[in-house]
Amino acid sequence: MITGFLLDVTIAAKYGAGPITDSFFVAARLPLGIGALAVAAANQALVPAFATSLINRNEQATWKLASIIVTSTLTVGALLVAAAYFVAGPLVALTAPGLGAGQARLAAELIPITFAMIPLVTSSEVLRALLNARYSFVVPAATNVALSGTAAALILLLQHDPHVIAWAYLAGACVQLTFISVFAWRNGFRFRPSLRFRDEHLQATARLSVRPLVAGGLNPVTRILEQVLLSFMPSGSITIVAYGYRLISAVGGTVFFRSVMVSLLPRLSAAAGKPEELANLTRQGLRIMLSLSLPLTAFVAVLATPGAVVVFQRGRFTRAEALLLGTVIAVYSLSLVGAAVQRALMAPFFGLLDTRTPLRNTIYGVLANLVLLPLAVGGIYLAGGQPVIGVALAYSLAVYVNVAHGLYRVRSVAGTPWVGLGWFTARLTMGAVLSAVAMVAASSWLQLDQPHPRLVELAMTVGVGLLGAALFGAVMVALFGRQILKRPRTGGGRAVRLLARLKSELPAGAAEAADGREAATAAPWEGDR
Repeated sequence: MITGFLLDVTIAAKYGAGPITDSFFVAARLPLGIGALAVAAANQALVPAFATSLINRNEQATWKLASIIVTSTLTVGALLVAAAYFVAGPLVALTAPGLGAGQARLAAELIPITFAMIPLVTSSEVLRALLNARYSFVVPAATNVALSGTAAALILLLQHDPHVIAWAYLAGACVQLTFISVFAWRNGFRFRPSLRFRDEHLQATARLSVRPLVAGGLNPVTRILEQVLLSFMPSGSITIVAYGYRLISAVGGTVFFRSVMVSLLPRLSAAAGKPEELANLTRQGLRIMLSLSLPLTAFVAVLATPGAVVVFQRGRFTRAEALLLGTVIAVYSLSLVGAAVQRALMAPFFGLLDTRTPLRNTIYGVLANLVLLPLAVGGIYLAGGQPVIGVALAYSLAVYVNVAHGLYRVRSVAGTPWVGLGWFTARLTMGAVLSAVAMVAASSWLQLDQPHPRLVELAMTVGVGLLGAALFGAVMVALFGRQILKRPRTGGGRAVRLLARLKSELPAGAAEAADGREAATAAPWEGDR
């Protein structure tokens, strides 16, 4: 997240929020959307599919399946890149009709470059899903550092040029794929190019991926429709909303919520046929998501504006643009709790390889977003506010339609996992509200809304955040302290007992083989497993 944040700051400082960045984000809208689509499909379909394959078959068969999928994504991605050369102009006219002639021409020039990221990013996601299915999470998650870090360094070092941003992203995608390929190889994966489309396991995985791909594809469609509306707004509006959405998605979706999902999904797949265990895992997922999203909402909502000013107001990015960006991020923060709970409610369906219900859930949310979009934008415009804020407001409100549907549907597979979470949620909410009130009061006393020297603004923003964190921690200790003290401190003993139980259930001779394999695979790079 930090490197992605630095990438956005680097682009903002060097190019501001104007015609060049608007053109880039128009050109990158579909490729970035397809990248997000690959993430969704990997989390929701490939992780359970690979986990099931590892359980029911063996590693070699799973390596073969992954090789076929990687070869397929590279082939299809190459075809998309070739097609982009011929449809670039019409694509810009369709997705951003309000751009001026110069901006539209630049966006069309950038489209073939940005589309070249697609086969690289999608292949990286396939390998990451494979590693996640083997309970390897830390290093695969760090592949984003390779992409964002490389792109930020190139943008910073190369001369100011409208095409540099696109080429830097492409270079970052190459480094990312190389990085995760090396790690997968060191974990035993051997890539064997294959286009055996008739492989029964590939076809089963493809069928499993159809609905997540359709559901994930609806999100880029919604963002494109937002872009159509934004293209008629003042220059820089597309850039501001792109930064705001990317930042809130990174903070919530990538760092916190995705981490919970990739940890839960293999366990939910293993709990198939065990309703009580499935319900317990779903309840644990809800507890974790609420524990993360409630305080996160408070901190982002309060610190978004001063934080945006401290970080983004530099170079060509003005204070007015930074203030607007902070407001947009604060409005987007209203979606965090809903997005977290919705993912927890949909997780058991993905674990059971049911993709129909999540697809319907996504459709309802998208329809709600599209209905709310003109209402929110028009309402804020009539009230004299910045219309771009309406885009974030419509998105945030629509998320809770997903939550309502998820609460209704999850009863069919996991009962009522929210039962017993009322007092737990109330205590978390109390802590989040109190910390938010304290941070708002401190911000007002320090006059954080007024210009100050940069280091002073940074120190005051960090101080307000630390105050909120300290207060939230104190409230949590006061409300949960007794519960924490009563928890058994099992530590490593629990893991030892679990291993002993697993070995006792193995056939004769297999436990000794497991001991040998455990010693043989205890390599330094596998520590995160």
